Formats: sequence, C-alpha cells, structure tokens
Amino acid sequence: MTRHVTLSRRTLLQGTGASTLLMLIAAACGDDTDSAGGDTDATSSGGTGEVKEIDTLTVAFPSSMSNLYPGKEAGIVNYYVAALVLEGLVAPDGTGKLVPAVAESFEQTSPTTYVYTIRSDAKFSDGSAVTADDIVYSVGLSKDENVSPNTAYYWANVQGAEKTGDNQVTITLASPDVAFEWGPCAANAMWITKQSFVDANNGDIGTPDALLLGTGPYKVTSFQPDSGVELERVDTWWGGTAPVKTVKIQFIPEESTRLLARQSGDIDIAVSISLDQAEQWAGTEATEVLFAADRSYVGIDFNTAVEPFDDIHVRRAIGFACNREAFVEKLLGGHGEVATALTTPAQIESVLGADGAREKLRAVIGDVTYDLAKAKDALAQSKVPDGFSVKVGVSSSAPQVSSAFQALAQDLATIGITVEVEEMPVEQWYDTIGSPDWGLAYMWYFNTTGDPAELSSWFLNEGNPASYANDEVAATLAKAKEETDPAKRIDLVLEAQTTALAELPYVPLWWGEAAVAIADTYEIEDFGSYTLLSPWTPRIITKG
Repeated sequence: MTRHVTLSRRTLLQGTGASTLLMLIAAACGDDTDSAGGDTDATSSGGTGEVKEIDTLTVAFPSSMSNLYPGKEAGIVNYYVAALVLEGLVAPDGTGKLVPAVAESFEQTSPTTYVYTIRSDAKFSDGSAVTADDIVYSVGLSKDENVSPNTAYYWANVQGAEKTGDNQVTITLASPDVAFEWGPCAANAMWITKQSFVDANNGDIGTPDALLLGTGPYKVTSFQPDSGVELERVDTWWGGTAPVKTVKIQFIPEESTRLLARQSGDIDIAVSISLDQAEQWAGTEATEVLFAADRSYVGIDFNTAVEPFDDIHVRRAIGFACNREAFVEKLLGGHGEVATALTTPAQIESVLGADGAREKLRAVIGDVTYDLAKAKDALAQSKVPDGFSVKVGVSSSAPQVSSAFQALAQDLATIGITVEVEEMPVEQWYDTIGSPDWGLAYMWYFNTTGDPAELSSWFLNEGNPASYANDEVAATLAKAKEETDPAKRIDLVLEAQTTALAELPYVPLWWGEAAVAIADTYEIEDFGSYTLLSPWTPRIITKG
C-alpha cells in the first residue's frame, strides 16, 4: 500500500523475509548498539559533522495524507512520519538488518513461535511504561480489519499473542512463515500504542482530532491533511535525545513550489524530489542532492478480469510498446534501472551480490522488449484487432509516471490504441488500484522490508490488483514461505514470478532511486533506502 510519489503499500499489507529469523538473532540480540535507536546524545559528535541541537527542521513531502496511521493509510510518506512517533518490536537498521526496537531481544523458539523481551526503559510519549499487555493489544489492533485495514491481512496467519512473562510476549503462528520475522516492525505491519488512547478516541487514530501515541522520539502536536504535520521532541524515548526539537513537515505536491521554497530557505529538506528535475535542485544555492537505490518498483498493472485486458495479446501489445530504456534515461535522468522482475536487486544483493542479483532477475520477464512491430502483430491476434480506447489514472505526485504514460500513449496510438491519462490526487489514485473501472493501472511500490517476496506476495497471491490466479504460482509461493535457506527461497520466489510474468498480468518498468535535497548546512548520516523507515532525525547532522 505509497510515493514524486508516494504510494507503495498495498490495501492488504503483507510483508515477507529473505533470511531466517535465527540468522538475525545473533546480530540483533545483546549489545544495544545494534538497536534501531541507540544512545543518541544531542551534543555528541558523529559522522563527519556534529550532532548539534536543531531548533526546527522543516521538511517538504511531495504529497499529502488523510491519516497518519499506516495501518489505516499505508502510503510511504505515512511510514516516514510514523517512524518518528510509533515503533514496533523490531526495526530495520540503515543496512536493512533486522534489529531490536521496543523489544530488547527476540528469538524464534520453533518454526511457529517467536518470543520478544520488552525493554524495561520503553515508555510512551505520555510517560507511561510499555507493558507486555500493551504489546498484546497492539498485535490485536494490527489484526483488526476496521482499525488497521492495511495490516489485518498480514496477521491472518498469527494464531495468537500472549503475555508469557512480566516483560515477555510470545506470538504463535498457525503455520510456518519465514516472512513473519518482519511482521512486528514499524517499517511493515505493527505500531505499538495504548488501548486507553485508542478507546478514548473510539478506535479512530491518526486523524487531526485523534493523533498518535507511541514510543518514539516525537509526539504529533498538529496535523492538517492538506497542509502538513508538526512534531515535538519528547524526553521519554529509550533511544536517547533526538537532536531536532521540532519537525515541521509540509505537504507540497507541486515540484516547482518546493523548489521555490528551498531557494527562499523556507524548507531544509525535500524528500523524494522529482528525478527529472534533479539538476535544478542541485543547481539551487546552498543545496545538495543525495541519491540512493530505494528498492522501489514501478510497473503497469492489467486487471485481467476486465475486457479487453483479459486477452494476453492485448497485454503483450502494450508490453511491446513500453520503451523502458528511454523511460529510465529520459524521465529518470539515468537514476534507476530497467525492471525485469517484481523483486528489486537490492532485495537479494545481500545473498547473491550485486552482479549475481541482476543476473538472476534479468531472465524473469522474458522477451518483452520495445518493438512496435511486435506490438502491432500482438494486437492483430487479439479480440480487438482494430484497437480500443482506455483511460489510466495517475497520481499528481508522480510526474515521471505521467510522462511515461504520455509517451506510451503516443506509441500505442500508432497501432490503434488510444490511452487517456487522467491525473488526480494521490488519495483518489489509491482507488484505481485493482478497480474494475480501471483495467489499465500502475503501481509505484516502495519495499520497506529486506525481503525478496515483499511485492510478489501481494501481486501474485489472492486479492492482487490484477485479479490474477495461477495454481502453479500459488504452490511455488507456498513453498517459499517455509523455505529457510535464503538462496533457495530466492529461487522459488523468482520461479513464481517467471511463471506469472509469462502471462503478463504486470509489465515491470523500472526500479528507482531515492533523491533527497538538503540544505548544505546539514548532512544525512549513512543515507540509504532504509534511512526514513526508523527514527531518522538522529541521523541529521549539522556541518561545521
């Protein structure tokens, strides 16, 4: 269910994991330096700059949000805000390794049993201690389809969570699932809060009237869905004192307006800048632009239950008309890669290496190269050989995608297919995903876990946006859920994708990069694809 844009998370959120939890325990347990927070002192030095106290940091996001709680609205910007306020039991560090968060340690005691020991110094921002009962309640909240519609599906395999000690919680699965290691994580599907807070707001949280209560370094002091969010530092965080007192997040969907705001010094950081305007950002006075692979996937979705996209020849015609190399070079300025699978290279590099990952992924999609002659031949074999008209909805905060569809529309027009591109607010675009009214759609998805099956577990299982079903694919993914050998699991995940993409319910377009513009008085320590998915202001360092 996220996105430039900003979408990327699914309506029914389901994460998965590439390696076994037991492999991570050795690195994750024990020493607190491996934790997501750590002892952060606002006056200590670190990196190439100094962690000085910052009164106010103003950050511009490229899209708005209607709810702060990712369980309710799972856009990637919702995750970025929640990372400062809400935590899970575990969290990704800057490299994607799973480490302790509110749980000081965790272990898998059987294929279906996970035990978490809660930190004795974990507190909510109101000063109350976090208890095992709070954890059990938060698991239940994540499973609640009414309060957390974007996480309930993920927890379907959880048989129960129970207090098994004063500071211990045990979560039991109905069946083994390697994916679950990433489940109780604020970058995925769990956000710890208090029952009394939720009850006081009649089960409605993340709204302007019912904000958020969590265990992170900040609390939300104001939220205006069309304007922005303001957060204030608290002194209750187990990870120490964050260097930034106040974080002001502004929603500025127009890229030119964000540029002007940076030029005038009204904002310090712009998150997810448009790659086609990266040079303008870099040319702005006192501004630096940072790039990093962000594990994002952009691709076309065909609703195979909607005519004429139930015809593989129609899908192939559009696939052959996608000039993916030109999209990456012209629209992204080279900041990305042509996608050949649903899984991104960064999801499997830790196991296969950079070259090995790309070699594995290269063969997944097969022969869907840019070739208008093949596109015309494929259409001629379809149920609509004379062509047809279709509309596609694009989020107004996704200019590169809009440009890609405009270019695709020009090529498709030469073979008789008319595509109308309709730009709309991101909230409206969410409703096009999997809708029978939008047979042609797209997905801009940001993987937030370190798992090779995160996207395919949604795109290829029941309830996927393409209305796609294949028993062989489902059986292969079922094997992958229980496979604990990382390399074998990757093979199974890619085998399922290869089988599915031969029928072309999706056309992968590109894997992207994150681009952040920042005032040159600051730097972001170890900037990468996981930076904004756990408390991130401690990584903002003042130069000099």
